Amino acid sequence: MKFYSIIKSKIKLSSLAFAFGIIGLSTTNLFAQNNSSNQEDIVFSQKWEEQLNHAISPNHSHTNRSEKSSHSCLSLVLLEGKRNKKRLTSRLQKVLETYDERPELDFAENSEHFRFHYDKTGTDAVSSTDANNNDIPDYIEFMISEFENVYNKEINNLGFIAPPSDGNEGGEQDFYDVYVTNLQQGLYGYVAPEIIIGDNPNSSATETQASTSVLRMRNNYEGFGLENDALRVTAAHEFFHSIQLGYNARTPSAFALEGSASWMEEVIYPRVDDNFQYLESVLGSPDVAINYDFYDDDDPNFNDFTTQWYGSWIFFQYVGENYGKDVVRIFWENMRSQAELEAFDDALETQNISLNTAFEDFFVANVVLSANSISSPFVYARAADYVEYLSQNIDYETVRIEGEMNYLGSSIAWNSSSQGNNRLMRFSADYIKLDTEKEELNVEITPTNTSNQIGVQFVSFDNNGEVRVLKNYPNIGENAKIEVENIDLDNEKYLIIYRLGTENDDFTSQQYTVHIYDPLAPLGIEDNLGTNNYFNIASNPISDNLKFIYQFENQNLEDYKVNITDVLGRKIIQNNSIDKSIPTSKWAKGTYFVTLLYNQKPIAVRKIIVQ
Repeated sequence: MKFYSIIKSKIKLSSLAFAFGIIGLSTTNLFAQNNSSNQEDIVFSQKWEEQLNHAISPNHSHTNRSEKSSHSCLSLVLLEGKRNKKRLTSRLQKVLETYDERPELDFAENSEHFRFHYDKTGTDAVSSTDANNNDIPDYIEFMISEFENVYNKEINNLGFIAPPSDGNEGGEQDFYDVYVTNLQQGLYGYVAPEIIIGDNPNSSATETQASTSVLRMRNNYEGFGLENDALRVTAAHEFFHSIQLGYNARTPSAFALEGSASWMEEVIYPRVDDNFQYLESVLGSPDVAINYDFYDDDDPNFNDFTTQWYGSWIFFQYVGENYGKDVVRIFWENMRSQAELEAFDDALETQNISLNTAFEDFFVANVVLSANSISSPFVYARAADYVEYLSQNIDYETVRIEGEMNYLGSSIAWNSSSQGNNRLMRFSADYIKLDTEKEELNVEITPTNTSNQIGVQFVSFDNNGEVRVLKNYPNIGENAKIEVENIDLDNEKYLIIYRLGTENDDFTSQQYTVHIYDPLAPLGIEDNLGTNNYFNIASNPISDNLKFIYQFENQNLEDYKVNITDVLGRKIIQNNSIDKSIPTSKWAKGTYFVTLLYNQKPIAVRKIIVQ
């Protein structure tokens, strides 16, 4: 994989402690000032060094990207080191400092907007090839041409603001500095923030957290596939990081920074497809938060998901195609003063859509994978290319399917813990393929924790690209329910079980059970008790004894019985009299269903919680 980095270069402005990585930062307590003398700091130093060695390992180069190993981002490791520099041993503090300084190189060439620093001899030397004999290496001339192309498209065409000037740093004023050196194997390039200047003079608006920066590129891209293409997408990606810093250098998350920068590769160089290597992140792990971030590092599986922020480019691609590229620009403009989710929501509101709706539609688009305009808004122009890449590299042709349900008319259940992979984070989705011979059915999602919100979408589409979607995202404490009628049995059919989220949600997954049943069968949605009858639970949740309260016109209680099942449909109690309490102290905590029978026919269902 590639490791784009955004790291701190120097500390200026009255010793302002500032570092910016591909994660969001708090505006306070950026760097811990603890002493590295206690055991906790020693352990931290050991862990940090392991992360650093992992991030710069040659196994993470482009040529080895098929190797199945856990991934780590150098920029995140460097940022964590900067924030906790005083906790590091003196040796590791010196290691960290090696990433700080601008290198001293012998040559520099200016273009309209950039100044390129390079060497012709030594370990940092670029190729000496100079076909036109103008004393400027062809490699540097090619880099100049590509960077000016990137500048023109990202700033002049798309309307983003130019990064602020760094003054006389690098020897010339008003040129953006690019240093071309022999970077570690596997690193495409990185951007180093330098000084928080507050307001970016290149915009008419007012910024408060804009930063100057400097960009590092490789002196060659051997081993990175097609070398010219690797240089091109690195220029598009890294210069966009410089642009991002001109809006807000403190608070953007990895999702905002790396997702939109990787998307910019597709916008500027749409057929290079280097970012396709991250399709597996989001489409292969759709139940991992698409805005997974460095603050999720308490997750035991954190190293498995650190490419998620790169893979989130596909969400920015979806937004750009279906709602316009201007939405992404407005998002970054809003980030001057707004929290991230609010900034994105307000940007989408300019197109009369909410962020939550965009995520819901995005989840659908990832299983439909269609370029047909009739499928709008669930389309990608390059859907066929995504399918081809997935089938050739990951052995499936769509988003990963978590499970299958075959509904034949009798009630069935599917549990995410016992039948799935036990994972559904914020802003993520599980996909279940649905087979049925029935034209009508009801779907209900029961969260294991009743304080959670879990939604459901029924998706059906045909070979012509026509898509049908029914969805329900309930209030907290309610089950998601949809009634599906007139099902076309020849269509592909899926259930999408999904979560949205808030700014402060952690990585914790939520569990649930999917129930599919006959709409005419009373299963907790419609009762068949009769007008003057009543049946309910005496106290719910239940800790010791389950008791019922009821009123029936038929006074013969022997005609009424209750069955109790768990969320998996397993029978716990059968044919219990309703006038007898049921001890529950030895039951496992969780959700159960009480079915009321009249002459052995179900007439009502009540959900209970045993705690």
